Amino acid sequence: MMKELLTSTLMYRLTKHQLQSRKMRRGHHKGGRRSARSGNSLEFSDFRNYQPWDDLRLIDWNVYARTSKHYIKRYLDEQELVVSLYIDCSNSMTTLPKKWMFAKGLAAALGYMSLSSDDRVGVFPIGSDSHPFMYKKGKAFSNRLIFYLAGVKPNEAPIHFSETIQKMIQPNSSVSILISDLLEPLKKIETALKKLQAYKQELYVIQVLTEEEMIPDYQGDLELIDSETKAFLNVSMNSSIKKQYQSRLQEHTEYIRKFCHMRGIGFIQCNTASSLDEVIFKELSSKGWVE
Repeated sequence: MMKELLTSTLMYRLTKHQLQSRKMRRGHHKGGRRSARSGNSLEFSDFRNYQPWDDLRLIDWNVYARTSKHYIKRYLDEQELVVSLYIDCSNSMTTLPKKWMFAKGLAAALGYMSLSSDDRVGVFPIGSDSHPFMYKKGKAFSNRLIFYLAGVKPNEAPIHFSETIQKMIQPNSSVSILISDLLEPLKKIETALKKLQAYKQELYVIQVLTEEEMIPDYQGDLELIDSETKAFLNVSMNSSIKKQYQSRLQEHTEYIRKFCHMRGIGFIQCNTASSLDEVIFKELSSKGWVE
């Protein structure tokens, strides 16, 4: 099941990169990434003058012997990111197998990369009967994470991702990543993003769409069925109808993009025709999400 989500080549590349956060909100435990703050890791930063309240054991006596002045060694603090991955498991995501596997593969790649960076990772399948993958830390849990994601099953009952996620917000996250097609009413999406952002965490939104959703190639008289509501619509597919559809989809996505930009939320749209390598090492890297 691991090979279905991530190739060994991609897994190797992921260990050389890490997720980035502009806010670097401190986790509850030490991690493997440098902080601008000084702390008590073993990596030396610089010296500063001794202050009366400092621990005498921190004085560098070798420097004192040369200068007759008391200096304290400062060290780089080590921080972990607490990464929360939210996956949309609604019918619109899971009806198309390629889209569903791409979303799970993307979550697996980001989770694997973060665990390899000694960050703490949790996965929350929104709308699924599967229990969340509660926070784990360290590369030792990376295979378990991939097996977990490979086994996540969708829920047949219709749900709204934007409504359901509000019940599962993790307030102590450093970074929250939403993976969804965002094919829901805009007001519901806005409300969900505002609630997530209220917890002062870095927020990244990844919209996943298939080629046929972006550029449909259907022709003739069709009965279209809404994967969420099961409502159906008879339509004659022609070039005019296709253009109207593409225009509405573009307007929908552009509205979300502008909303995210205005609120400082990272946003990117992914086509499942792309490879995970391209998405992570080109698109996310160009956004500064991955280094």
